[in-house]
Amino acid sequence: MKRLYLASVLLTLAACATPLPQTPPAGVSAQVPAPQIRPGDEWTYSVRDGFTGLTRPAVRHRVTEAAGDRVVVAVTREGTPAEEVQVYDGRWNWLKHPATNMQVFEYSPAYQAFAFPLTAGANWQARSTATDPATGKRFPVRIDGTVLGWERVRVPAGEFDALKVRRVVFLNYFEPSVREHSEIIETEWYAPAVKQAVRRETTSRYMSFLHGGIEPGFMRVRGGRGDGSAPRMTQDDWLIYELTNHRTR
Repeated sequence: MKRLYLASVLLTLAACATPLPQTPPAGVSAQVPAPQIRPGDEWTYSVRDGFTGLTRPAVRHRVTEAAGDRVVVAVTREGTPAEEVQVYDGRWNWLKHPATNMQVFEYSPAYQAFAFPLTAGANWQARSTATDPATGKRFPVRIDGTVLGWERVRVPAGEFDALKVRRVVFLNYFEPSVREHSEIIETEWYAPAVKQAVRRETTSRYMSFLHGGIEPGFMRVRGGRGDGSAPRMTQDDWLIYELTNHRTR
């Protein structure tokens, strides 16, 4: 039962979506290599709630270190001086990064967000272990990735030819009697011209255990427990990121 939600969502998306071109635009390579990431590269994104359309603080990503298989990115949000550090392997695969709608985890091996060289129609399946640095607890992760095809995308920073990449992720993070596994969908439009995604959508649901029966808006997926708790899938945020400006070398 735990995968029925994601299966349903993906079937709906497949039924509604027009297949994307598998051939790249003129002058663009069919195989997109891993980018050459350099210190000083940066990307700023507007953020909005996909359910309500309300804006969230803009986010800026700035590369502070790039050497071999280690890329360090400083992430800041509009209106706050706090800085978050994210770490990648040089191919935009995650080593230290927040899971969608969750806290920062460390991943071993790297969480495979992309499988370069990217080619329309390609897919991959990867497994990793997420470690919560705050507690030391470890949780298995499965990533199913697909390159859906080419799409011309308009965002505040301009128009870009991008490969649309979708990841379906199962993260078995749990807190006893509070929450169990998370089911995540991540969609990115990766534009070779800017070495990053120009648009990103993320959403997830997790199995929660609350007392007092089923609340409206939640889906019960298996029977309650003897302590009166009722497990159901709880919807997390749906966030949409769009590139507003960038600087790359």
